[in-house]
Amino acid sequence: MYDRIICAIGLGSRERAEHLLRTSHTLLTPGGELSVVHVIELFPSGRANPDERAVSMIGEAEEKLEALCRRLGIDATIDVRNGTASKTLLLIAKEKKADLIVLATHASDIFDRIFGSTTEYVIRHAECSVLIDRAERSVVADKK
Repeated sequence: MYDRIICAIGLGSRERAEHLLRTSHTLLTPGGELSVVHVIELFPSGRANPDERAVSMIGEAEEKLEALCRRLGIDATIDVRNGTASKTLLLIAKEKKADLIVLATHASDIFDRIFGSTTEYVIRHAECSVLIDRAERSVVADKK
């Protein structure tokens, strides 16, 4: 069991997000802190603060994640930020003194081979435990 968990969720697949949230909640110590994190990666605009489009996207993501947590009956704080996913996840984990980061993998593609994946970076640089969920397999198993 873990006292402070960061659950990194993309907004692509509802089933994957639900699975990650349930997994994180199961691993949480009673009375522990669960933070649901989503990072919006945008091309740099040269501004120090997010532009209107980014602010709108952050608000939409927060609403979707709050609704998901409510639907599943899971108490969590929502943290949506703009930045590089891997570095932002690690920053949030450090800020919240997390003892576990939960995130899913995806099918590797050419960009992962050239630039490296978010998952690889988090595994290498995290100061806490990391649980990698092979969501493609897990979601299929959940449906059986």
